[in-house]
Amino acid sequence: MDILTNLNSKTDYSNTQLQFILSAWVLSKLGERKKKISRRDGDVSEADYNKGSIYSLLYSLYRSVGVVKSETGQPYELTFNTWGYAWPKEWGAGNPTTSPTDPQRFGKNAYTGLFEFAAVKEYVRARDGKVHVVELGCGTGAGAHHVCSKVLPKCTYEAVDMQRAAIETCRRKFVPELGGRLIATHADATRLDVKDESADFVAVCETHVTERTGVCTDEDQRFFKTMHRILKKGGYFVWGNAIPDPTWKPCYEFLESLGMKKIEEYDVTKYAVQARDEDKGRVDAYVDHCLRKFLGFRIPVLGNQRAHEARMAMENFYRNPGTRLYEKMIDGTDSYRVVLFHKP
Repeated sequence: MDILTNLNSKTDYSNTQLQFILSAWVLSKLGERKKKISRRDGDVSEADYNKGSIYSLLYSLYRSVGVVKSETGQPYELTFNTWGYAWPKEWGAGNPTTSPTDPQRFGKNAYTGLFEFAAVKEYVRARDGKVHVVELGCGTGAGAHHVCSKVLPKCTYEAVDMQRAAIETCRRKFVPELGGRLIATHADATRLDVKDESADFVAVCETHVTERTGVCTDEDQRFFKTMHRILKKGGYFVWGNAIPDPTWKPCYEFLESLGMKKIEEYDVTKYAVQARDEDKGRVDAYVDHCLRKFLGFRIPVLGNQRAHEARMAMENFYRNPGTRLYEKMIDGTDSYRVVLFHKP
């Protein structure tokens, strides 16, 4: 069993299924020919994983683990699958839509920050807040819920993701709270059945596209074409992510080839690093919760070995200090930007 490649994005795995899957992964170490996860910094080569498999595992895992306590004892369910960033000093004294002790405040900062641009605020004011947002790659919909409840309280929102486990969490946890203003759609964003020119804003927050260094791939281009198709004339594309720094330029060039106009961008990399430093205790505690929950990690010898690999892989995914993805932000390989494009 290779959990990095063999799981299905259309499946929401139950706790029982996860127990068997992870136990099988532990035992598969006996016949493993290649070590895919670095035991030093959690790095996994692009050729050794499939993002559909990884996210299927993670979103099922989050639901299975349920409510846990942060390192400071605050209960929460992990739904913000985002690195996020500390609130930039240039934007004022703290994010007014969350608290400084919220375990998932950095993810909430990332979603609030998408709508922090002056042009966006003016557009929303001119429509008395009654705007429609489509998010491509919404994960669990936690960010959609945050935007609907705290940032744009009069908006309507369609949250789209290709991972069924994530969409089921959105439908269970967030959709019922918003009185019909939020809908959750299970779909591939590059093949999306959403009406042309129907969105005032298309939002993308840390979605796993534009990951190839220095290249806007065919998949990335299909993704951006979907955004452009469903965005109203005069509407805005709001995008935040940490990606290879040389990849921004070809993506900007492709967006401009579609007729989009870049209005503004913020480089928040230093605040993303700050967030990872401040979030380390919570991440460490969460990974501990996960490892304790699954029986396969108790198998003598093999369980300990796989538990270490699982810990390093998860911490790398969260860009925890000491991991490869964290170091990429430190040395400038990756940069985190928040970007605004306009469709004239």
